[in-house]
Amino acid sequence: MSIFNGSFNPDVDKLESEGDINGLIRTLQKGNNKNRAKAARALGRFNDENVVKALVTALDHDDGDVRWNAASSLGKIGNPDAVPFLLKTLRDEKWYVRLQTADALGEIGDERALLPLLESLKDEKIRNNVAIALGHLGDSRAVDHLIDGLNDDDFSFRSASEEALGMIGDEKAVPILIEALKDDNVSVRRHAAGALGMIGDERAIKPLLDAVDDEKWYVRLQVEEAIQELNARLKKNEK
Repeated sequence: MSIFNGSFNPDVDKLESEGDINGLIRTLQKGNNKNRAKAARALGRFNDENVVKALVTALDHDDGDVRWNAASSLGKIGNPDAVPFLLKTLRDEKWYVRLQTADALGEIGDERALLPLLESLKDEKIRNNVAIALGHLGDSRAVDHLIDGLNDDDFSFRSASEEALGMIGDEKAVPILIEALKDDNVSVRRHAAGALGMIGDERAIKPLLDAVDDEKWYVRLQVEEAIQELNARLKKNEK
């Protein structure tokens, strides 16, 4: 029995399990919207030039779920050829497509995404993910913008900015991260500790030791892990 019926409704799961790239691409191009979206998601497993071209084309599809899955798969594949097209999709009308696009750009890690991602920090729907994407890029030019994020009223954005600063590892962020160890929000305190551990600056040792007595056990746990990581980094640097 064919996996394609008369109305072109293929068994996408079977195509994926069989590694039928051509069948998945055909489904992405000609199937109904539900199957197009499933095919776009499945194609993320295959690092193939034709797959990338098909997914890039799908970024312009009129169905948001298709665009979302295409962006997701392009991020998983990590081919930098997709970056110019994803930068366009970063302005998509659907916020969840923009969010997934930011994630994809972070996964690819191409510096061409830096300035558009910095601009997207103004997009309150996706800015947490944008901050993390900037962390993945690891470009110190984002540090000042992320430091500004630690003054935001939204604790989730402060936390995301802290996580990104830890990923970048620029010592310029250490003083404000130390201050954040005393933030009223537990998530902010926990992420501040984690970021300080990742950066590995000795200025954070005493503030982290003082934070070992935090009222929340999961903050204390993160503080202890940060101290261990920081010490390991300092020892490594001594060699």
